Amino acid sequence: MFGLGNRREHRSGPETGGDLERRVAALEEAVQENRALNVRLAELTDVVTELLLPVAARDEEKLEELLGKYRGDFS
Repeated sequence: MFGLGNRREHRSGPETGGDLERRVAALEEAVQENRALNVRLAELTDVVTELLLPVAARDEEKLEELLGKYRGDFS
């Protein structure tokens, strides 16, 4: 079922080049989306980290900056 012969037959079709290009483009788009989500997650982690610090240890200016950026993304 998953032998080399089946793969050769599948690759010999006329749509192989276009199909492969579409699949690669879709994968590249998914990678970019994942990168953007990872950046977003890192930003939210920074906000949560600042919020969890004791009040005396917080950098209020940094916290306001992070929260402002976070809020700005949703407006």
